[in-house]
Amino acid sequence: MKKSRKKHPLAINGMHHVSLRVRDMERSLAFYRDILGFSAKISFLLDGLRFAMLETGNDVYIELVEMKQPMQPVGDSEVFWHLALRTDHLEKSLEAAINAGCEVTVPIRPLDLQNDVTQNPWPVRVAFFRGPDGELIELLEDKTGYT
Repeated sequence: MKKSRKKHPLAINGMHHVSLRVRDMERSLAFYRDILGFSAKISFLLDGLRFAMLETGNDVYIELVEMKQPMQPVGDSEVFWHLALRTDHLEKSLEAAINAGCEVTVPIRPLDLQNDVTQNPWPVRVAFFRGPDGELIELLEDKTGYT
């Protein structure tokens, strides 16, 4: 007999991606694509930065973000940037985070991105908040089915 699970108020339905800040996009793409075998799914420009998303399997991605300044192991330029969680209900998920006392760092933001891998548009919506230890958490709603 299956146990009935109560639906959690954040309505998270999986991990979307882990974001890494990188110094050299081409070197990092070569490593993650050619050495680790991840496939480039999406690349785009946002706020003057190059992004690339590589599929790791099970619809989970590594996002590479090319930074213009040197990377530090901790602080504002650390390699680990944020944890991204997939949701189908961005408003509901963000409201639950707010109700839990989380600090919103980026309110809901629609992004009309251009996917440089397929030349197709990639419209998504995101919001960011801080977790209990200050970690940055992204909520991502992608209704296109690309990721």
